[in-house]
Amino acid sequence: MSTEHEQGARMKTGASSLPALIIWWIIRCQGCLGLREGPRLLQEPPPVVSFPNSQGTSLSCTATATPSPTISWVTADGARAELVGGLRAITGNHANSTLSLLPFQPDQYRHDLHAATYRCLVSNTVGTITSRPVSVNAVVMQRFEVGVSDAAGVVGGPAVFTCDVPPTVARHVTVTSWTVDGRTLTPSTRPDGRHWVLPTGELVVQGITLTDAYTRVSCTAAHAFDPSPRSSNVARVIVTGENLLSRPQLLLRRDLVRPWTRDDLLLPCVARGHPAPTVTWYREDEARGRVGVGGSGRVQVMEGQLLVTSLRHADSGHYLCVANNSAGTDSYRVNIQVRERLSVSVEPSLQRVDLGRPTRLTCRVSGSPVNSVTWYKDGRPLPPLPRVSTYDRTLHVGQVSREDGGMYQCLARNDEDSAQAAAQVDLGDSAPVLEYRFISQTLQPGPSVSLKCIASGAPTPHVSWTLDGFPLPQHDRLVVGQYVGMGGSVVSHVNLTGVRAEDGGAYTCTATNRAGSTAHTARLNVYGPAYVRPMSVVTAVAGEQLQISCPAAGYPLAQITWSRDGRTLPVTARQNVFENGTLVVRHVQKSADGGAYTCTAQDKQGRTHSATATVQVLVPPTIIPFSFGEASEGERVQVICAVRRGDPPVTISWSKDGVPLAQDPPAGLTLRPFDQFSSAMLLVHAQAHHTGNYTCRAGNAARTASHSATLVIKVPPSWLEAPRDTSVTLGETVIIPCHAQGFPTPKVSWRRTRDDQPGQYSPILGGGMGVGVGVSANGSLVVVGARAEDEGQYLCEAANGVGGGLSALVKLTVNAPPRFDAGLQQTVSVRRGARASLVCHAHGDPPITLIWQAAHTHVHDHSVVREVAGGVRGELVLPAARMEDAGQFTCTASNTYGSDSFVVQLVVQDVPGSPHGLRVSERGSRHLSVSWLPPVTTHTPVDKYIVQYKTARASWAEGEEVGVGGDTTTARLAPLVPDTQYLVRILAANHLGSSPHSEPLQVRTEGEAPSAPPTGVRADALSPTSLRVMWDPPPPHTHHGDLLGYNVGVRRHDMGGEGTYNFSVVGVGAGGGGREVVSGLRAWVQYAVVARAYNSHGAGPLSSPVVVRTMEDVPSAPPAGVECSGGAGGSSLLVRWAPPSPTEHNGLLQGYRLTLTRLDDSTEDVEELTRMTNGREESVGGLRPWTNYSVTVAAVTRAGAGVASPDLTCTTREDVAGAPGGLRALQSGVGTAILTWLPPHPPTGVLLGYTLHHRPPHARASSQHSLHAHATSHTLTHLSHGTHQFWMTARTRVGEGPPTPTVKLTVLDQVPSGVASLGGKVVATQGEDVRLVCVTVGSPEPTPTWTIDGRRIEKNGRFSQEPDGSLMIRGVERGDRGNYTCSIHSVRKHPYVHTSTTYTLHVQVPPSAPSVHIADATSSTLTVSWAAGDTGGAAVRAWAVWWRAAMGGGSWHTRDLGRTHSRYIINDLQCGAEYQVYVTARTHVGVSPPSRPLTARTSGSPPVAPPARHVASGNRTGIWVWLGRWGDGGCPITHFTLELRRPRDTTWNTLASSLAPQEVYEVGSLRSGATFGLRLTAHNAAGATTTTVNTSTGPGGGLGAQPAGGLEEAPPNPLPADPRLLASAAASALALALTVAAAVLCLRRRAAAGRNSRTSQEDQEVEENKTNLLQQRDAYYATVRKPQPVPATLERIPEYSEDIYPYATFQLGEGRGGGGGQDDAATAKFQTFVFQDARYGVTEGRPPTSPSRPTPNKTHGRSRSQGHGLGGPRSESEEYDSLQSDTDTEHATSSRTESSIHLDSATLENQATLHLPLDPHLATLESHPEPHATHQPRKTTTRNVHHNLIYHAPESSTSTEPSPVLERKSFPRKTDGSKVLRVGAFSNRGLHKMAASIRGATQETSLSFPKKLGHGSDSKSSDDGKYGFTRKITPPVGFSSSHNELSEAECDLEIRKKNSESDATSGAYIGHSRSQFRSYVSGRNSKDYSIKV
Repeated sequence: MSTEHEQGARMKTGASSLPALIIWWIIRCQGCLGLREGPRLLQEPPPVVSFPNSQGTSLSCTATATPSPTISWVTADGARAELVGGLRAITGNHANSTLSLLPFQPDQYRHDLHAATYRCLVSNTVGTITSRPVSVNAVVMQRFEVGVSDAAGVVGGPAVFTCDVPPTVARHVTVTSWTVDGRTLTPSTRPDGRHWVLPTGELVVQGITLTDAYTRVSCTAAHAFDPSPRSSNVARVIVTGENLLSRPQLLLRRDLVRPWTRDDLLLPCVARGHPAPTVTWYREDEARGRVGVGGSGRVQVMEGQLLVTSLRHADSGHYLCVANNSAGTDSYRVNIQVRERLSVSVEPSLQRVDLGRPTRLTCRVSGSPVNSVTWYKDGRPLPPLPRVSTYDRTLHVGQVSREDGGMYQCLARNDEDSAQAAAQVDLGDSAPVLEYRFISQTLQPGPSVSLKCIASGAPTPHVSWTLDGFPLPQHDRLVVGQYVGMGGSVVSHVNLTGVRAEDGGAYTCTATNRAGSTAHTARLNVYGPAYVRPMSVVTAVAGEQLQISCPAAGYPLAQITWSRDGRTLPVTARQNVFENGTLVVRHVQKSADGGAYTCTAQDKQGRTHSATATVQVLVPPTIIPFSFGEASEGERVQVICAVRRGDPPVTISWSKDGVPLAQDPPAGLTLRPFDQFSSAMLLVHAQAHHTGNYTCRAGNAARTASHSATLVIKVPPSWLEAPRDTSVTLGETVIIPCHAQGFPTPKVSWRRTRDDQPGQYSPILGGGMGVGVGVSANGSLVVVGARAEDEGQYLCEAANGVGGGLSALVKLTVNAPPRFDAGLQQTVSVRRGARASLVCHAHGDPPITLIWQAAHTHVHDHSVVREVAGGVRGELVLPAARMEDAGQFTCTASNTYGSDSFVVQLVVQDVPGSPHGLRVSERGSRHLSVSWLPPVTTHTPVDKYIVQYKTARASWAEGEEVGVGGDTTTARLAPLVPDTQYLVRILAANHLGSSPHSEPLQVRTEGEAPSAPPTGVRADALSPTSLRVMWDPPPPHTHHGDLLGYNVGVRRHDMGGEGTYNFSVVGVGAGGGGREVVSGLRAWVQYAVVARAYNSHGAGPLSSPVVVRTMEDVPSAPPAGVECSGGAGGSSLLVRWAPPSPTEHNGLLQGYRLTLTRLDDSTEDVEELTRMTNGREESVGGLRPWTNYSVTVAAVTRAGAGVASPDLTCTTREDVAGAPGGLRALQSGVGTAILTWLPPHPPTGVLLGYTLHHRPPHARASSQHSLHAHATSHTLTHLSHGTHQFWMTARTRVGEGPPTPTVKLTVLDQVPSGVASLGGKVVATQGEDVRLVCVTVGSPEPTPTWTIDGRRIEKNGRFSQEPDGSLMIRGVERGDRGNYTCSIHSVRKHPYVHTSTTYTLHVQVPPSAPSVHIADATSSTLTVSWAAGDTGGAAVRAWAVWWRAAMGGGSWHTRDLGRTHSRYIINDLQCGAEYQVYVTARTHVGVSPPSRPLTARTSGSPPVAPPARHVASGNRTGIWVWLGRWGDGGCPITHFTLELRRPRDTTWNTLASSLAPQEVYEVGSLRSGATFGLRLTAHNAAGATTTTVNTSTGPGGGLGAQPAGGLEEAPPNPLPADPRLLASAAASALALALTVAAAVLCLRRRAAAGRNSRTSQEDQEVEENKTNLLQQRDAYYATVRKPQPVPATLERIPEYSEDIYPYATFQLGEGRGGGGGQDDAATAKFQTFVFQDARYGVTEGRPPTSPSRPTPNKTHGRSRSQGHGLGGPRSESEEYDSLQSDTDTEHATSSRTESSIHLDSATLENQATLHLPLDPHLATLESHPEPHATHQPRKTTTRNVHHNLIYHAPESSTSTEPSPVLERKSFPRKTDGSKVLRVGAFSNRGLHKMAASIRGATQETSLSFPKKLGHGSDSKSSDDGKYGFTRKITPPVGFSSSHNELSEAECDLEIRKKNSESDATSGAYIGHSRSQFRSYVSGRNSKDYSIKV
């Protein structure tokens, strides 16, 4: 066998040399040098890091490892933390890395960066560890202020000041000092005189005197990130001299404190009351109950405050502070949780574990609390695996696998701290594994071959190679190399260059380490002759098996044989030869099997080759077994190791316990060799350390044999630690050690001397685990809870059977500290004034000292102490017990060994004290459960408790009471009324009487949903899509809480009970009821309407359904299947259609409207024919033949015509041709004539040609000439002299038409001059070239002359006359239009010859921009209306509406519409957003310029504030802000701004500037019993609304907020109150209150009588108006629908009678909502104040009440109407046409020109103008708007438009366009009350409100009033007449043809005329009928007035 040295020598050969040696050395030594060390953190970030946004912060992570580590950062979810520009940076990535959060602006705050959790990961090849998580919190710095409120206190008592810090910054702000009259005090655990600044920042003033009223205090605080101090306002002590009996009241309380260990803790217990309370501190112990604390040491009570220094974890627990005086007690309980910084270690920190072996890691955690312990593996939480388990913070791995190596961590966490520790687990030895093996190959000689093996294992294996079992041959062509790869695997290879046949054979690679080996063999076959490589000496071991492989090469081989001594093997049964050439000899014998063996290889060609191997047989050694006998210490021991057989040389060696003895033999041991085959080991004096396992090894060249024997030396016992006399205190534990050594190990036993038999012992058998005497496992005597009987003598014995053993006698003394008898009386009860005797009896070792003590009273010298058997007895006598003597008396006994206390409770019997701590434990809507604490002022048993309760308004005599037993501290109060305020108090009673009642507890029962539905639910139809629902509130006793609103439900009635109700939310209206307009319904459908009330607890029951049907509407779909065909004769069309779907009828179909329209591109005139029919087809006659008509059909209901069908183009049939036009005949030469004509007009078909009829002179018959259809002239020759007659006809496919009139021509000798051209109408498009032909005849040829409208045309660049006389106009313009005449001058004029011809030129241009306005706006739609401008001479073919968002630009959206449209609804817009809109027109010429862009806003008013009492409510130390009760105004609320004003402070502090919408937001940490100002601003897309309220904290704070200004906190009275003075003042106040109440009652009755009378009159007017409207209902449905009129904002003249209402157009900003929550549905920029007809029931100060006009109701600011115009439902005058109309005007075109829109400036010269900013209240008739709703109108840039308010006469001679029809009867316009101010509804209060709104508005409105008020009314007659308004408005006189109305031009003239008249005779026109208005226009009054914006 080869050695390692031989292998090393071979590796140095060849090409490897020195590098190969280095690689081999690294492989062999890498596992023993310890080159790998896992990561270890040297520095990691703290658990929590807070930093200001202005500074930023850095997190550092430093680590070490081998190889060098890399560091990265991750977030809480494991995501890698990357660089974020300008916000987060990371530097370094190896041993030191820093994550930096850079300074940032507040608007750059990112939650994922600045409020995140980070960890650093440290990795190298061993594994990965993670730092503890660090929670980063960025603090956005903001300005804050601190404040101090006045503190009240009585003389002699304490006062407490608190430095108030805004809760948003309180976490980072610390009170640094207080200033008292210029003296600075800092926080301390010790008082500074009478002033004490507690460590928590409160200032306590003890022992108040009257002079303290002049003391001024203030506090100073500093922010953790801004050291600049913040000083508060100055506060004072409000001193009262009250000396009345009062129970204690604790001024400071703590619920939970969590200090750190080793800190000092101060718990306050500041109490006031009279007499001065006594403060006692207790600690609650589960075993001992309440235990008094205080005294000396770490726990002290100083002036009532509990101070604990150097806190320990054992100090955690519940502590109780009790303040007690004769009037009662007060207490509070505090939980102390002492925290200790966490620390973690993992054991073992480094271990090496073999594969398949188990291991465990233990995590040791110190510190508290520990919330969680988590194991990590390589930086990730350890996943659950079947072989991995955790128990009691120990990690167990059952069988270690390769993936288990790496870094393990234990992470302990709590809410504020975390810690981690790591451990490295390295894998131990593992047998090699071949990861890659070479394969067998068969090659031709010559190429190179590489054989490779890759092996892995621990330690790193060594790879060796053999060939056929022999070392590789050494030659230059063979190189062996190996290296260690990246993964620790060894890569070994054999490279053969120029392979030859002799290189073939079985190659084997063997991987070996100390854990084992593995091998792989594969053959390399090389073609060639047989060859056997030389073989070295082969060593065989006798008795074992010999195996030799023949190193044969060459391929292919025929056979391989072995021979010995010329004989072919095998020759014995022990020999075997295999075909592959392997020789096996079993049981080798030295004499028979040694010698030479020859191997012969033969190839296929018979060639042979041989080689011989010499086998040397060696005999291994055999040792004669030996053993040691028993030996004791000091004896001699000898043993001989003899080799029975074995070939020399033989080497013999000895070892003990595996350690060779030849290197370091123990003392006294001698090794003696006898000969080469034996050796002796001798111990002359055996010792204990000679004990062990001895091994003799004998080896030769064959192998090594060994034999082992164990030597045991017995040693007698000796003391390691002998027991000694010991003393122990009674009840404690003591351990008496008794340790001995020897071999075998001595057994230790204890016995105790028997008292009755001296010298006798009793065995002790206990294990020392329980109470009593026992023996522990190590032999020590353990006494647990030492008792007196345990005292005595104890014997310890140690023996092991060698020698006599050991023994020792010790004495145990039990010292007894004082102990009190268990049966002593702990409670002594006496009546007040009786003698009280308190006794205590203590036992213990003398001398014992007894002392009586009491913390609550002085202990007089009335105690007697005397010795008794076994101890002392003490008695304390109180001759006459007083109430203040009641309490605990402590008897303390002490001696040298300790002390003990016995507490006797003295109960002085009297009536019970008042129960305290009354609170509500459960609150329901109809019950309350209350609990309380028993009285603590007396220990007299309480027989029963009496709970009294009443409503807040009732007296206690009217209340009720509930009695419970004295052992019960809870009671249930029922039945109660929901949502009712109750007062509850409690008394304790016993046989001596009742205690004073406790302080009343004010509590309100929970509310319930209303238990009854609304009453008087009624509904009527307002329009086809809306219903008005009205109701009265439920009975008051069923509200069960404040009604927040109503749900109005609507469901289709025709669907039975299947449908569900769709509910809308409505606010509470005046009187508690409500009304709602439900829109978005289907027309002519029956609906079931219900209502229900709701409060904060839910909705009540539904009312009974009310069934109502909506009005009819126009059909919503066109007729279907419209088709047409030409009628007979070519002048008619037959149109057929089918009705629309029944669901689209929207009413009862009255018929169909058929419209035929003819468009002619040559003119702007549009021919339109409309017919009404009841059938489904109609034949329309009287049409032009061969003409295209556009046909539409619309279904008609009583509401009007519906949607028209799409345009259908129909063509009439051809007819016979018409006569050609203008036949003219002129002589053009001698015997020659020219005839000219025009085609028939209008055409009636396809023209086939002309027929010219010619009758020569004197002829009877005429000749006919057929001419081409395109010819317009014809020349005749060879005409004879005389008169010729000509006429002409045209023909179509239908036939020949009528002839032209006969034209005569007299042919003369001389040709007269004339013009042959006919002229006519020429239509051209702007920019075209036009040629006007002028053909002249005559001799000589005349020269034509061109004129335009009588003016001679001058030639220029565009006008030129061509040689043939034609006029050429290049680039024709619109100004070129006119009559062009071509004429000649003829000397010889013929009466029948034309000398001129005229062309009429029409130039068509693109249309001008249309006039556009916004007709309606909802939250998501805008309705655009327009009117055509100048059409450019051509009919409009289409319109295009364009729109885009006004803010931010963006792309334009467009919609193309047909020519008949004049309005369009833009859908899907953003709520409360501005949009830009314009319209273009298109003709066949081109597209118009865009109209003036309009900026309009979708509806959505600013948020609507709830009533003041619903804005906020207070609790004891905070305020609840009810954000969910705000209405959003139609647009969702985006955020709130919350500001707080503290008492006596004039500045507002911002608490939250971007508060997200939520149900409720709590403002905490406020002073109880104070009034705070709260300013809340809600924002949405339409604006902002601010409301200001005052809210009080404390017990009464929950009653709700009050409007700002309604509360003023009165300063406390610093003087003492005299009860007699108070009684006198109360009597006077009562008398005054009764007097005022009587006066108010009288006035109210008188006012009620007048109001009833006035109301009755108004109701009568309302009923009259309602009757008139009902009578008009049928006529209402008879109208024909027309498009919605263009509102007043469009620059136009009113077209209908409704439009002449005097109105004022107000331009509005963004916020228009009134304060009362009115429905602001539209966002149109203009607001029209329309004349109000008295038929609709408008009375002063009231909204209209007629069913035809809905009253706006409060809807919490939500828009409820859709598709309304100008903020409300579309008016009926807009929905339906007037009565008695024969035709319908399709589009709202203006009949006045652009120049007449504006009033002349002279009109306004003498007007008295009142400039008023627009106030939202002007737009509503609500008499009491919300006072706190403020709006911020959006600033817009608009131009002032002065609208002419004058109506023109329909038949004006100056009107350029058709006027409206005569009889246009008006119907009521439905408008939103929040947007229409009825003239006549003004009140004195309304005008004051207008004037008061001048300040604070951004839009200016001008209202023009007369300078002198007159019009025949006394200005003092009434408030109405005072301003020229009338309360009841006379219905207007209807318009008819009999009323001569002024035209537009006449209006302008009339205005100029009136402006020149005097002001003296002028009258006001405000609030009169239309006839009166007309009288002003016609000049009956001296002056007109207008209202302008």
